Amino acid sequence: MSFKAGIIGCGGISRCHVDGYKANGADVVAVTDVSAEAAEMLAKETGAAVYPDVKALLGSGVDVVSICTPPVAHEEAAVAALAAGVHVLCEKPMAFDAAAARRMTQAVASSSALFMPAFRHRFLPANVAFRKLIVDGTIGDPVLFTNMFFGPAFAMEGKWFTKKAIAGGGCLLDTNSHSVDLFRFLVGEIVEQAGAMHRHFKTTDVEDAGILTVKAQNGAVGSMYSAFVAGAGVAYIDIVGTKGRALYDYFTPEVLKYRLTEDKDWREIAVKSSIGFDEQIAHFFGAIRGEHPLTCTVHDGARVMEVIGAVYDGQQAKV
Repeated sequence: MSFKAGIIGCGGISRCHVDGYKANGADVVAVTDVSAEAAEMLAKETGAAVYPDVKALLGSGVDVVSICTPPVAHEEAAVAALAAGVHVLCEKPMAFDAAAARRMTQAVASSSALFMPAFRHRFLPANVAFRKLIVDGTIGDPVLFTNMFFGPAFAMEGKWFTKKAIAGGGCLLDTNSHSVDLFRFLVGEIVEQAGAMHRHFKTTDVEDAGILTVKAQNGAVGSMYSAFVAGAGVAYIDIVGTKGRALYDYFTPEVLKYRLTEDKDWREIAVKSSIGFDEQIAHFFGAIRGEHPLTCTVHDGARVMEVIGAVYDGQQAKV
């Protein structure tokens, strides 16, 4: 079964979705964006037709859509697609806030179409192998989780990512949405959360550096760091368990390392280097075909919004 895909929102991230669809044998046949120029540019790159709005695109015969707009527009596009019976892959963060996520969850329950939040990191071969280490008990029960995703992104000051009315939040929501999902994927469900954040940019109204701390139902605790203003790029996941430790550094993408308590040296697992979009869409298509259940669901997207939203509710006034 070959799918016809549409792209709603033609910014930079849409190209990764286009590549993922192509890798899985799907044709991108329709695009739309509030910027006609952006839509025309992506149309030239893909050979797709340009539609003036979401409603017109959904009426064009597409089977699936990727929602790649800023978060403020996710809910409207997703609800419309689900009502039309079109399967949805929605970029993170899934929604503008937790209330929007709840409404989207209701729309999913009322639709025959599938909805998947685009948490591509959980589909990286390295993170799939990381989860197997934990599920198999190789490093024991998780105790400590540390994740850092940050780097020099000073141009964010002039982009929508740092405008609360469009993005819903700052670096915690934009970047640590992946972190929260990875914690839940690798460690367990979150029962407590807290955070600290700061705004360095002078012309924005959201945080550009921050830390989330969480506790899992199983007792494991985690810390997650993000920043747009960091002078060095860092991206890794580090989990210490009762029998050892595992570490994945995104800058050495073909190696997952782990070390047991008795080891002097690291052991290595070779993994395929990937950014996760191809694997994410392969899973999405497999679920649509009925080959397996959808393992990344609207519930996962909503939980991320609830966790980060709870931190914002308690901390945003201090930014």
